Amino acid sequence: MAYQPVGYPPQQQRRGLGITALVLGIAAIITLLLCGLGAVVAVVGIIIGIIAVVQNNGRGLAVTGLALSGVTLLAAIGAGVWFFTRVAPCTDESRYPTKAERDHCLENRVPFFKATSTPLPGGPAGPSNH
Repeated sequence: MAYQPVGYPPQQQRRGLGITALVLGIAAIITLLLCGLGAVVAVVGIIIGIIAVVQNNGRGLAVTGLALSGVTLLAAIGAGVWFFTRVAPCTDESRYPTKAERDHCLENRVPFFKATSTPLPGGPAGPSNH
């Protein structure tokens, strides 16, 4: 007959924060690609991941989530820097005085930009002065 050890039952590993950090790391990548909000999700994932590592709450999962969130944040920063360095010269009104010239500059410098015409009030689609 086997005897049961006397004392406290073994503690279960807490992994909730680690799982949360991992899910946020994966969600950060997906949301960065789909709608550009991945940087915000990545920051939250980094914060939760650091808390999980410090509290030893699903440490391995948290480290993976931290890595995914960190890579996503770096990618978001890189994309933002690239975008703003491409757009900044086109905002110089002394070099491109009209909206059409600025739009043309943007179309040449940013591959996915396509200028659209916006009807002005009083124009062909606006109210008439008759």
